[in-house]
Amino acid sequence: MADYEFSTGYVQAVVNALRRAPKAQEIYGRLSYDARLLWDNPWSSPWQPATPFEEIGEIATQELGATVFNDLTHVTMKERMGPILLPMLKTTLAAKSPAGILKKLNDLVKVAIKGVEIAYQSEGTHAGVVTVVYPRPVKPHVMESWLGVIRFVFDITSPGQVNQSQQVGDDATLQFVLSWTDPPAAK
Repeated sequence: MADYEFSTGYVQAVVNALRRAPKAQEIYGRLSYDARLLWDNPWSSPWQPATPFEEIGEIATQELGATVFNDLTHVTMKERMGPILLPMLKTTLAAKSPAGILKKLNDLVKVAIKGVEIAYQSEGTHAGVVTVVYPRPVKPHVMESWLGVIRFVFDITSPGQVNQSQQVGDDATLQFVLSWTDPPAAK
């Protein structure tokens, strides 16, 4: 079974943010040889293997806390991936509903990650469930990365929240139950 991979641009953005983090030296000191190679040179290949990048994320979450890692991935989406994705979403964004973006999420994230399948199931006009399926079990901190992605979706559409997030089955599937309100009226 093939593993999933991350784009070099996404890896570099996360690693650069971690290099500026308060405990960057502690994170780096705990990394394996392969994860250090990735940290030192994220541009060694256009797509990077998931395992060393997962290790970086896991250790960063242990050192910084889940909330800080969630914030870091949210900012990375906003600053690095936002400029790539937003032009592709001009028509969808006009509706201001997260549902439009969430329906396209499987295709949109392919600029950052491949080998993962994402499905969106509508639960009415202001709610839905996002399911992310990996080719193998993933570490719990991967949930934080997706929470950052979902926050970005709410940032660019309308206010929302994650009502429930969980790893299900064999820990290769992540599920997020979401709800949102209408965007504030334009003044």
